[in-house]
Amino acid sequence: MFGKKRALVAVALLAGSAAIPAMAHHQWQNFAWASDGVSPIAPPVVDNTDSRWSGHVSQAVADWNVSPVIESGLEYGNNSSCAMTTGTIQVCNADYGDNGWLGLATISHRDGTIVAGSTKLNDNFFNRPKYDNYTWRQLVTCQEIGHDYGLTHQNEDFSTDLTTSCMEYTSLPEGNEQPDAHDYEELARMYGGTTSGGGKGGKGNGKGRTKQRMSLPPVGNTPSTWGRPTAFLPNGKPYRYIKNVGNYTYVTHVTWAPDDGYGDHDH
Repeated sequence: MFGKKRALVAVALLAGSAAIPAMAHHQWQNFAWASDGVSPIAPPVVDNTDSRWSGHVSQAVADWNVSPVIESGLEYGNNSSCAMTTGTIQVCNADYGDNGWLGLATISHRDGTIVAGSTKLNDNFFNRPKYDNYTWRQLVTCQEIGHDYGLTHQNEDFSTDLTTSCMEYTSLPEGNEQPDAHDYEELARMYGGTTSGGGKGGKGNGKGRTKQRMSLPPVGNTPSTWGRPTAFLPNGKPYRYIKNVGNYTYVTHVTWAPDDGYGDHDH
């Protein structure tokens, strides 16, 4: 299985290398799940969404599992608060309010090693005609789960569309519904030990699992609950926040809606 996946992704990388420009590394700072650099990481993705989202979640999990260094199982849960749960990536949807964002990805880490992840999908926006379509739903689902694996954006200018990756921060989403070759290259660098330059996760069993799952406090839905802003879009709007919760550090990535001024101005 592992060898077959390596062969498949190698074909994808070769096919994509001529179609995409040379891109910089886009690991999310130094964050990564525990990895031995040999075995794929396998934090289960727990789908707590309703029927409008379940197909998008399963597609995103399958797309990220194309990477030979990821082998996450898909589970189903009823974690309505989307509380962080160690060893897992929790995915949820709800009407989180007219607060400007389409999706939130939060990781909990200790010294850079990810111990839990969560993805929130905001129905307040996805129930609107502009966003209630396959392209927007799939892009945001794929992107937030990609953040939970430790990736950040390849490009952060809403007015452009430089890649075919779901890790593109763009107001032109068509064709950006899945990871691209550069995403798989970056994951291999982070988890496969195939390149130099750092970026590997902390020491661990390489499977992203814990023997006993532990619930952590959920993440709020407004900037005042996300902590201190630490990174900003080209227009100056913050999109990354950090706060300490007990013995853990939470870092939240925000996908702002690019309409109604959310993507271009403070709201």
